[in-house]
Amino acid sequence: MEQTTITSNSTSTTNSTKQRTIRSALRDRLSAHKIGLLCAFFATCLFSTKGIFIKLAYQYGIDSITLMTYRMLLSLPFYIAVFVWMIRKKPALKSPIKAQFMPVMGIGLLGYYLSSYFDLQGLNHISSQLERLLLFTYPTIVVILSWLVLGNRINRQVIGALILAYAGVFVLFYHDLGKQGEGVITGSLLVLTACFTFACYLLFSKNKIQMLGSLVFTCIAMFGASFMIFVHFSIVHDVADLSIPMPVFWISLWLAIGCTVIPSFLMSEAIARVGPEQASIVGGSGPVLTALMAVFLLDEAFTIFHFLGMSMVIVAIVWLSVRK
Repeated sequence: MEQTTITSNSTSTTNSTKQRTIRSALRDRLSAHKIGLLCAFFATCLFSTKGIFIKLAYQYGIDSITLMTYRMLLSLPFYIAVFVWMIRKKPALKSPIKAQFMPVMGIGLLGYYLSSYFDLQGLNHISSQLERLLLFTYPTIVVILSWLVLGNRINRQVIGALILAYAGVFVLFYHDLGKQGEGVITGSLLVLTACFTFACYLLFSKNKIQMLGSLVFTCIAMFGASFMIFVHFSIVHDVADLSIPMPVFWISLWLAIGCTVIPSFLMSEAIARVGPEQASIVGGSGPVLTALMAVFLLDEAFTIFHFLGMSMVIVAIVWLSVRK
């Protein structure tokens, strides 16, 4: 009888310990999930300010390549520091870094040089709201390229999401075309080109990220983009052209730190904690945040066309993200 009681107490203690362990694991998992969602949200908020501040900088007569140069000059030290820290933390990365350094720099030209250049050029012609909505469609281009290049299948539901996304873009494009003229066509084509180059960047980066990790990959990609931006600036400008109004310097600092360094690392952390699908869903708030800032800071209009176009694109992209 005494043995039975001892055994029963031991079993009860073991079960209680297991329950506490499970509860603790669940709390840790939920906490990590919440942190991941918060990281994705704040990254989206910061990314969404980019077009607004670029528009503000353009009011001082600065050109896109000078703005890109300052953005990289001010952000590059952070990426160098992270790169050095990662190599010291993980010496085993030295071999794959040596093998993949040049290819990843080349991929960085697509995502952070060409894409940024076409995007900034497009903002000379279109509203920040249309620019953000066009940029937000890059997952649809990834889907199309995956079908054309990799042979991935596209089902009817994905086709429906693609049609809905581009119908939403057309609603806002048609509205802005009537208000602002043919410059909207030029600007939209430039931003769509930015989407295309960024989609190519994502496709080519997948295997490299698996080899190097997202932080090291991002740093090397930024090195490649920075090098090309500096070369571009040296071709079209003199060093004296780096003299800019103080307000533009502060805007450039925000573009470097607030719209590049911090959100890139926040989004990497979000993807690590909650996965790319949920991070993309949280990213659906991006066009909304841009629209709010455009209305209050740039006095851009917000009409029923903006609401319809934005809603259609957000629903389509979230639909694609969930299905993926």
